[in-house]
Amino acid sequence: MDARLFPIPPTASEKLLGKPPRVRRWNSFKDRLIERFGGVVYKVGVDAGFDCPNRDGTKGYGGCAYCSQEGSLSPHQDPKLAIAEQIRKGRDFAKRRYGADKSIAYFQAFTNTYAPVEVMRERFEQALLDESIVGLSVATRPDCVNDENVAYLPELRERLPYFTVELGLQSAFQNRLEWVNRQETVEDYVVAMEKLNAARVPVITHVILGFPNETYDDMAETVRLADASGTHGIKLQMLHVIRGTKLAWLYGKEPFELLSAEAYGDIVVRLIERLRPEIEIHRITGETESSKLVAPAWVSQKGRFFDWFERELERRDTWQGRLSAPTASRT
Repeated sequence: MDARLFPIPPTASEKLLGKPPRVRRWNSFKDRLIERFGGVVYKVGVDAGFDCPNRDGTKGYGGCAYCSQEGSLSPHQDPKLAIAEQIRKGRDFAKRRYGADKSIAYFQAFTNTYAPVEVMRERFEQALLDESIVGLSVATRPDCVNDENVAYLPELRERLPYFTVELGLQSAFQNRLEWVNRQETVEDYVVAMEKLNAARVPVITHVILGFPNETYDDMAETVRLADASGTHGIKLQMLHVIRGTKLAWLYGKEPFELLSAEAYGDIVVRLIERLRPEIEIHRITGETESSKLVAPAWVSQKGRFFDWFERELERRDTWQGRLSAPTASRT
């Protein structure tokens, strides 16, 4: 296999017909899941009732400027349901829609390590309904990673076929701006990564691209920091304006420039060229349903962007890791 290409697991019909293997030019998380589990695996979003120090007054109120009031929970879910019922609902949806026989419980809404370990343990255990739940993914803020919960998390890594922590870095620069209301520092991310790496807990780093006045070099430095910090995977997302957020209020008061699909796509292609091939890419852009989206409109057309991205990699004859430094030379 050419080092620049990543295999796409064949479908059952492709196997029967003996079709030649297909490849991508980037390391897709969904492909790697199919390889590991032998079929489609769906991440079921869960609101487990955790709060956030940037909402309850510990550090701030209202949350980050770009964060929805639902804490990024999937629109297919209902936070009023018990954790087990949310899992069942999401699993049934994934079975009907995607033919997924296995699921990962994704503790998605708000900050899922912002509680004592005994509370985390009790809520996480509720998601492990049966063998169809092959793992957990826990979203949190870097400033809510501490010695106590890091001592617990490796237990989940050892017990489950799949376990990750999803950590919000967002930007190495824009987080410092007062209007973003992030209420944590890049140094918090670095320290959290050191703790999680030492505990051998895989991390998926969340990055937002396209803040007002952010340069390509700024965005490249954010991705470089995640890469150099040893992230296992990465989620890239275009900054977009969601109704009901502080960002929507700011945008309505004085609209600022947002990246076009073409400009954003060019940035993503250039960034993944510098990303280690081993890093699994979980997302190349986010998606918000049209009824909740203020701008830009193209963000609601994720499938169209995805197709463009794959074609553009071919057109440029480039791939993930083409310009990355060799792993052996990293410190």
